[in-house]
Amino acid sequence: MPLPAADLARLLHNRPELAAVPSAEALERLLAAPELAVPALLALDADCHLVSQALQILGGEASRAALAELLHDPGDRLGETVETLAAWGLVTLDGSTVRSRHPQGLWANPFGLGRPLRELAAEDLKSLVKGLGGRPKGRKAEVLAQAADIVRDGRAVRARAAALPREAAALLESMAHGQPVFQHAVWYGSGDADHPVTRLAEAGFVVRDGWVYEMPMEVALALRGDGWKPELTGQPEVPSVELAGHSDGLASALAAVDRVEALIELAGTQPIAELKAGGVGARELKRVAKALDVPEQAVVLWLDLAFGTDLIASEAGERLIGTTLADEWLGLDPASRWQALVESWLAMPQAATYRVQGCCPEHMTPQAPPYQFECGAGEIRRAALRVLRTLPPGRGSSPEGLLPAVGWRTRAVKELAPAAAEFVAAALREGELLGMVQEGALTELGRAHLDGAGVADRFPTPTHTVTLQNDLTAIVSGVPAPQLTAFLNGCADLESRDRASVWRFSHQSVRRALDAGTTADGLLEELARVAAKAVPQPLRYLVTDVARRHGAVRVTSAASVVTAEDPALITELCGTRALRKLALRAIAPTVALSALPPDETLRLLRQGGHAPVAVAPDGTIKAEPPQRRRLPVEPDPAWDATAILRGGEPGTPAEALSVASVTGEPIVIVWQRREHYMEDIELTRGTVSGYCHDCGTEHTFQRGRIKEAHLP
Repeated sequence: MPLPAADLARLLHNRPELAAVPSAEALERLLAAPELAVPALLALDADCHLVSQALQILGGEASRAALAELLHDPGDRLGETVETLAAWGLVTLDGSTVRSRHPQGLWANPFGLGRPLRELAAEDLKSLVKGLGGRPKGRKAEVLAQAADIVRDGRAVRARAAALPREAAALLESMAHGQPVFQHAVWYGSGDADHPVTRLAEAGFVVRDGWVYEMPMEVALALRGDGWKPELTGQPEVPSVELAGHSDGLASALAAVDRVEALIELAGTQPIAELKAGGVGARELKRVAKALDVPEQAVVLWLDLAFGTDLIASEAGERLIGTTLADEWLGLDPASRWQALVESWLAMPQAATYRVQGCCPEHMTPQAPPYQFECGAGEIRRAALRVLRTLPPGRGSSPEGLLPAVGWRTRAVKELAPAAAEFVAAALREGELLGMVQEGALTELGRAHLDGAGVADRFPTPTHTVTLQNDLTAIVSGVPAPQLTAFLNGCADLESRDRASVWRFSHQSVRRALDAGTTADGLLEELARVAAKAVPQPLRYLVTDVARRHGAVRVTSAASVVTAEDPALITELCGTRALRKLALRAIAPTVALSALPPDETLRLLRQGGHAPVAVAPDGTIKAEPPQRRRLPVEPDPAWDATAILRGGEPGTPAEALSVASVTGEPIVIVWQRREHYMEDIELTRGTVSGYCHDCGTEHTFQRGRIKEAHLP
């Protein structure tokens, strides 16, 4: 039965990778797939893990009362935990009954316990009964009843364990409390009669299958004691302090948007070089940090975020430049731009300011930005923010204080112990740069975003007017509108940006606007339109003065011909030593020939302090818009999640492609009457890309022209 709309929306919010599934039937199949459920379960907290294991112990279906009987729940957390598992699509709820979507279970050894007695072979049961002092007789059912009666007397089982030799007792303790399976290889001719695990098998505590020894569940429970129950603990208490002043996070958020915008513009005009081995090297990081006027550590975060949001991309593995999506992002309001960056940060698998794999001391070498890699830092970051969300507003904690609670929320802390504390610290550090965190506490902006509340009203209304000053500066209070920013960037130079942004007009900046095709009258008219007051006289003089000189020298593309109305100017140009690379040669009083192409001639003349213009073949002045390179990038498809509610067409190529893109399963695509066995496919708005085993190369197909596709 399809999920109700509210439940589906909640599920897709928690597991957005499932949003690409085109039908309710396909969604149900994927929710039942263990390979997709395990990562989702491991992303949840320790109490969810305990309830999932308890449900598996009870056969995959149980009442809430049965779960409560099996678990110790002093904090009354069972109801909330079951609801969380349902919200992530791991269980279904039917009144008081909880059903796992995975009847076979997701845990190899729930609660660290082995198989129950009922799953053992008859010979194993007889061996166990004999070792524990009984006399096995009858068929399997009778021997099973004997074994169950013996291990039910926990005191007697523990008394027999106390008589074991020291090494065997130590191994017994380990197997009873979390390691129920032990492998011991015995080669022909070697003796193992004295090995501790052999002693345990003889004593009936474990059963043997070849080289594998396993302690049955009931034996382990008897050894743990009659009062043992898994306990739902809830999040450990987080030590916190009251902050002197609670931040709204707005200033940092606006600064983050501004720095990423500056990075995009830099990458568009001066591409960021990549190392041959991949990524941006230390020398290039220093250059970018200087250009953006920020520390190198912050540059790495902005690079990772811009790359993760597809605002910059790699061109042939040699340089990073802006993309066509960057232009769309630049046209958004500040709140939308900030939210896009935060979502990229939350999804990022690595820690930008501590880029290591972190699984062991040997993998603590920093990785060059901005390429992504799996290291568990993303899981720790998201868990740290969930912990901060539980603190009262205005209270903060340290990375050390957060670590135990973060460890309760994600197993990544235990699995990545060498780097876990640094990953938590990186989450707080990066959160501060983005305006999400301040002094170990969520800002008002950060809390609103995590709560799903609107943040647009927390950002100031974009300003559409500018105050023009007599000192040739332009001041915009608050956040300038994207259109105003683009206009001022085209005719002035940005000097500072804080609560107010300051641009300065100069001969070079005005000439840049005129080079782009603007006229003096048009520029003054636009300035008057956006100015809060009249355009100052010094600025008018500057524009008219630059316009008067603009075009005094002209460069045409016909064999790099330089012309000027004033013969003295041609004489001056030909005699200027700074222009000797042009090898200018006068052929008429107002005409000279250059040895270099028009673009280079223009550059050197401007570098020498002149204001030349380019001339088109028809003799008109050629406009020169700013040269900002952009890589074409297709945005991710805006999947319509409600399509799942409406149902799809099971068995169609579209469904098979969507399922393969989510699960990573191989798929057979028929293209131009030939089958392509492909793996790791990715779907964009109009294409399917992946590795083809039949051709031994990457393929990209147009989705609309794929008529046949099926899972093998």
